[in-house]
Amino acid sequence: CGIRENETDAIEWMYEHGVRLASLCWNDENFLATGVKGNPLIGLSEAGKNVILKMEQLHMIIDVSHANEKTFWDIMNTSKGLVFATHSNAKTLCNHPRNLTDEQIKAIAKRKGLIGLNSCAYFVHEDIHKADVNELAHHAAYIRDLVGIDTLACGFDFMDFFEDDNRDYVLKGLENASQTQNFLTALQKEGFSDEDIQKICYQNVIEKMSGYLL
Repeated sequence: CGIRENETDAIEWMYEHGVRLASLCWNDENFLATGVKGNPLIGLSEAGKNVILKMEQLHMIIDVSHANEKTFWDIMNTSKGLVFATHSNAKTLCNHPRNLTDEQIKAIAKRKGLIGLNSCAYFVHEDIHKADVNELAHHAAYIRDLVGIDTLACGFDFMDFFEDDNRDYVLKGLENASQTQNFLTALQKEGFSDEDIQKICYQNVIEKMSGYLL
């Protein structure tokens, strides 16, 4: 994290330079918050709470995808602003620390936020050999059935930039942006209508961001 002091001034500077969505941490612990590989008992710092309140004041969107559960709930309890999990899936279907519990999914939906479906194979199925584009569509169906279609978006996080020895990250059938149509076909197989697919692909993002950003 590049912010180590004067945290609200830093957020103001970011806003003035066009930033409208930000995460407080990656997987580690920093000056503001704790990610999924950090201490599970530590969440937002006082500086992090100041940042969340400043972001809410400026109508910046808070990204919770890399936050641990303590940080997630601290964010939810600190502000009423718009929250996205930009690239996470359902933990019930794949028990990975970067995925979301049912309660987290419900909390994001209640806040009128979004969950971007992540194509990293490790987040799709615990058996890497079974992780494919159809399983990702299954995550979409699970979240839809839990909280409705308006909470879904695409947050693929393509792993095609890794070298050959890290190809396990890449999802079968959705290896890069050129294969996105395969995901739409998989959604159709899961019973999503054309209107639903349009919502997931772009409409939900546009509607929620345009209705919130200043």
